[in-house]
Amino acid sequence: MAKLTKRTIDAARRNPPRELRLWDEDPRGFGVRIKPSGVATFFVQYTSPVTGRKVRYTIGQYGRLTLEEARTKATKLLGQVADAKDPARERRLERAELRLKARTMAELCDQYMDAAEAGLVTYRGRPKKASTLAIDRGRIARHIKPLLGERFIQDISAADIEAFFHAVRRGETAVTVKTGKRGVARVTGGTPTAARTVDLLGSIFSYAVKGLLRPDNPVARFERPPNKRRDRALSPEEYAKLGAALDELYAEGNNPVVIAAIRALALTGCRRSEILALQCDQIDAHRRVLELADTKTGPQIRPIGTPALEMLNTAIHHFANFRRRSETEAPETSPYLFPAARGSGHLVGVKLFQAAVERADLKNVSIHTLRHSFSTMAHELGYSELTIAGLLGHRLHSVTSRYTHHVDRSLVAAADRVAERIAAAMAGRQNTGEVVALRETA
Repeated sequence: MAKLTKRTIDAARRNPPRELRLWDEDPRGFGVRIKPSGVATFFVQYTSPVTGRKVRYTIGQYGRLTLEEARTKATKLLGQVADAKDPARERRLERAELRLKARTMAELCDQYMDAAEAGLVTYRGRPKKASTLAIDRGRIARHIKPLLGERFIQDISAADIEAFFHAVRRGETAVTVKTGKRGVARVTGGTPTAARTVDLLGSIFSYAVKGLLRPDNPVARFERPPNKRRDRALSPEEYAKLGAALDELYAEGNNPVVIAAIRALALTGCRRSEILALQCDQIDAHRRVLELADTKTGPQIRPIGTPALEMLNTAIHHFANFRRRSETEAPETSPYLFPAARGSGHLVGVKLFQAAVERADLKNVSIHTLRHSFSTMAHELGYSELTIAGLLGHRLHSVTSRYTHHVDRSLVAAADRVAERIAAAMAGRQNTGEVVALRETA
């Protein structure tokens, strides 16, 4: 018996005629098993001080562990044997204990959501918002539970996470679900959905690890696909096409509230939720800012340009008394700038945007493109990254924290220039500084 070396193992792995076992002289009982396929696995062999039986304990696979790492673990394990312990038996008991606390993935998801709704699961140090919780519930119900719900959480590996990702990406969980009396949601899967659902799985397993329900997070070992940056921005010509398409949809009698919301998104660079949930009393015309109570990075004061402010003020005049479209409900004044057609809430979706995009013959354009286009326009006007961060409400470490609660004149002036340039482009004219007012409604 000689001391094991990397060279010895590598030589033995080349076309072994049968399964081989190579032993190390120090520590005694430590060895490596080599299969005909060339796969090598480290182990220790000892006589159990508890049962008196010979035991072979697998340490790990060569390649994932170096020889020295495996030797160190073997020395520790054999030290336990010398102390009258049986590492293999203790591992079996530990696994049995975990089984007693076993949860299926469906049970774990329900436990996670109960904790999240109680504010015990945080995102960036804050409890998850109601909108985020609703998205999480949808991903759990439509993707996680159908594919993994009946599995015990201890049995789910990194390979299972990868298989889950590709199943969602291929659309194996695609389904059409009813949302309310008239609405439907088409769950189609795809790479972005798969990636975000795996991120949610990572959070759920982290919760399980903290609760000692399993020792590790299998998502941590899943290699995510590269994140494709959404860098699509509208050119002045494309802004003109989009503006013309919105004009046509308005003339055809489509919902003016939705059309106004789309224009507000284009002129402010705000996130969709920030505009759709905007309340009339959050617009400060004197300071020319939006006082947003709930954004992705917390409460903020956001500057808005004159064209955006004029359009929002006109929207207040036209939509504050927007009537519910139900004959059984009395008219009601809505606190929201862009009220929903039914009920007392605000707009939730802007499906009309896709109709405008198709009519304008624009490719690869989403609602988020309006925000990125606003940023790009600011960049083309020569504004710094710091100023653009203030315009969009981005958080760049603590340097821009002053923009969260304070907006100076230079930032409002920047918002003015960007909004005026976009308003001019959407109207199909040169930048003259003219304001695009919201059309009168019937």
